[in-house]
Amino acid sequence: MRIAILTELFFPHVGGTEFRFYEIAKRLVGRGHDVDVFTIRHSPHIPEEEQVQGIHVHRYAYSPSYVTSNGLRSVKGVLGYSLSTALKTIGTRYDVYYFGQWPLLHALLAKPLVSPCVQEWCEVWYRHIVALEKTLARLMENHVAVSEFTKRRMTEFLRLDPDHITVIPNGVDLRQFGGRSPGKIWGRLVYIGRLAPHKGLGDLIDAFRIVKEKDPQVELFIAGSGTFLPTIKEYAKGLDGIHILGRISEAEKVELLKSSWLFAMPSSREGLPLAPLEAMAAGTPVLTVDHPDNGLKDICMYGNGIVTSPNSASIASTVLELLSNEEEWNSMRKASVRYAEEHDWESIADQVEDYFNSIVNGG
Repeated sequence: MRIAILTELFFPHVGGTEFRFYEIAKRLVGRGHDVDVFTIRHSPHIPEEEQVQGIHVHRYAYSPSYVTSNGLRSVKGVLGYSLSTALKTIGTRYDVYYFGQWPLLHALLAKPLVSPCVQEWCEVWYRHIVALEKTLARLMENHVAVSEFTKRRMTEFLRLDPDHITVIPNGVDLRQFGGRSPGKIWGRLVYIGRLAPHKGLGDLIDAFRIVKEKDPQVELFIAGSGTFLPTIKEYAKGLDGIHILGRISEAEKVELLKSSWLFAMPSSREGLPLAPLEAMAAGTPVLTVDHPDNGLKDICMYGNGIVTSPNSASIASTVLELLSNEEEWNSMRKASVRYAEEHDWESIADQVEDYFNSIVNGG
């Protein structure tokens, strides 16, 4: 098959969507398919055209400040990329055109020009951009959701027929995060992800203060980048046992997840982030909160994690209870590994390949 992936950002830019497309695309190439990626040129230091793991990457609509200082997308960058993408597709011939969700407009403009198209959805922002989402939902005939949670929201808020939505979740590299690991450091909590207000990091730090008073040996590592980093550093200032790392390397991430006792992500809004899956593969159970917009809670219902109330007192109480119950923690650790083993990237690539074949063959 000849496959076009149209996504706003791609390797070497770091992010969950970028990583998902990279892992899927390189495996499809390894199976003999031709994969082209159409994306923004977000830095002057990367070429406009290059081969990455056999993937042909087309970078255009140069926009070095595409993601602005407040974490939003540049309006100029969105328009430039969306218009350029529509023009780039004219005259192309691919068996499948696979659109990343953001910034929506690129798919809306290109859809009338190409076919067959698949629209991927990582989340549904029904409160803010419902008109654009509904228009895109009706325009596209093929839809992929990254989780059952996202699929439910697509049917509820976008009024899509569930039979027209295929769930293909995120994956994890079991060779990297699984296998033997260094000894767990009991009481080491970790958060890895984007640093943004909706991630609940203020509640996590407040909960850690409470836990620290009861158990001085606990520690908290927060790793990642984002506009909220200076705020988090200031909020945690002077608190013993907390480490704000900023961006870390892939090797550092692996080591941190393998040595940690519990992964905490008390977000108010999530689709299906990669880091919790990686934590589970490393034998680290996940703690999250019961918020209506938080899809992460759906994957913590198999004995592999804990869902608690979205406030610091409940988070702290849950952590303290688990610290005193090693048997329960061991059970969660084993369930975490089992869950991760069902989400190996090779298995995810199988699902994508089968789905694309069904579209090409008129299924």
